[in-house]
Amino acid sequence: MTLSLRLPAALLAAASLAAPAAAQISTPPSFSYDLAIDSGWVANTGAREEVVASFSVVATGVPWMRLQFEDVILAGSPNDESGSLLRITSHLDGAVQELNAHHVLEWRRTSAYFNGDAVQVEIVARPGTGANRVVLRGVTAGEVPLFPETQCGALDDRVLSSDPRVSRVMPIGCTGWLIDDCNRCMLTAGHCFNDASDVSTAQFNVPLSTGSGSYQHPPPQDQYAVDLLSWQFQNGGVGSDWAYFGTFENSNTGLTAATAQGSVFELASSAPPFDPAIQIRITGHGTDSTPPTHNGVQQTHVGPIDQITTTSVRYRTDTTGGNSGSPVIWEQTGQAIGIHTHGGCGATGGANSGTNVGRLSLQNALANPLGICATCGEAETYCQGKINSSFCVPFMTASGAASATSTTPFQLRGNDILDDEFGFLLYGQNGRSNLAFHGGTLCVKAPLTRNLPPKNAGSNGTGFCRGILNTNFNKRIQSGADPTLSVGAQVNAQYIYRDPADSFGDGLTDAVEFIIAP
Repeated sequence: MTLSLRLPAALLAAASLAAPAAAQISTPPSFSYDLAIDSGWVANTGAREEVVASFSVVATGVPWMRLQFEDVILAGSPNDESGSLLRITSHLDGAVQELNAHHVLEWRRTSAYFNGDAVQVEIVARPGTGANRVVLRGVTAGEVPLFPETQCGALDDRVLSSDPRVSRVMPIGCTGWLIDDCNRCMLTAGHCFNDASDVSTAQFNVPLSTGSGSYQHPPPQDQYAVDLLSWQFQNGGVGSDWAYFGTFENSNTGLTAATAQGSVFELASSAPPFDPAIQIRITGHGTDSTPPTHNGVQQTHVGPIDQITTTSVRYRTDTTGGNSGSPVIWEQTGQAIGIHTHGGCGATGGANSGTNVGRLSLQNALANPLGICATCGEAETYCQGKINSSFCVPFMTASGAASATSTTPFQLRGNDILDDEFGFLLYGQNGRSNLAFHGGTLCVKAPLTRNLPPKNAGSNGTGFCRGILNTNFNKRIQSGADPTLSVGAQVNAQYIYRDPADSFGDGLTDAVEFIIAP
């Protein structure tokens, strides 16, 4: 099934929405239209995985597009990877996004942003899992932008940059950045999050725009859906404008943004006292027409400080619309000391401004995270344990929270282990795995670290499989034996133990995942 739309000239002419005069957002021009396509109920009755529904969506001539779904029903369970997938592929560059039933909810029944004017939508179903259905509701398509410019002085001195910590926040057109809080969440400007109906997305590694200045989007593996429950923000003007939020793991890679990008900003507790020698760097995704390919692409510039108060920071560093939310970086130390929010520079004077990170309301939010930003230290179980020679399936439990400083134990316990057998904990920091291993599943991605020496599971009661393996992982964290176990690190762990009657000689539990809190 293919749907092709030829867009009316009136729609193409109604392109640009002007950003507010002071706040520096730059919503990329786009239009939305209703489009109903129903796959109908489809199931896989074969013996192997297959595509059971497929249709194209084509909007001729647009530079990019995003889909909205009325309903997505995917059979099977995403927890054990038997669930069906919704797969969307760009006709232009082959970029692919795969969503299971959990991801569909995280993305609030929208897709990532895709370059070009056509995508293929498919349902990939596992055999015998039941009926699936996808109902498309509408499409958002990009248009050619206009370019309002504001910077300090007569020339725009920004240059292209590639700071992995800085993202473009869509659809409003702002900048967001990763910080060193416990869960490696993000900051931006409060006026970038005024509309809770927006399905916001953080895009990293943004490519150059087209020759006409239309945004081009990174592949779906570099796009992250924002968790609405994590949002905390204030939009009260200069010095009272901030937002703190988190994003879900990427639906393609399973990685958090911080893990994938490999770096976060060190957030100062407050901006320093005023010193005229301080230089301020602003890095963000502002508008640009010189050349248009730089529009909405990451650029950076360093300029002199102008003023520091208890709530705000002012500087003569070039910014334009779309820079709202950018980190205000103290160039001499590399620390982030503010959030850029408002333009005020002109060819003859003035200064741009942002919120001091020491602002009390922001500090309160950082101390009381919500949603996905508040899960730090807690352990989540996943994967599947291996049936052992006594026909038990061992499993892990966790009590307490992973912490770099707490004296309360964080106990990782392997249950239903064979009596009196030795085992030890495997852990890694590269996320989850589902790799077939010795007749079971290796649930932790390599490289792996062994928490030695091995422990004896003992015999705790009568019957089979009464052994227990127990590790206070906070001792490991706080011992310094593994310096990579730092605050904010994500850890995946699984027990392996001797099973002499097994054909491979060993057994495996399921696994846990947690993030180390302060």
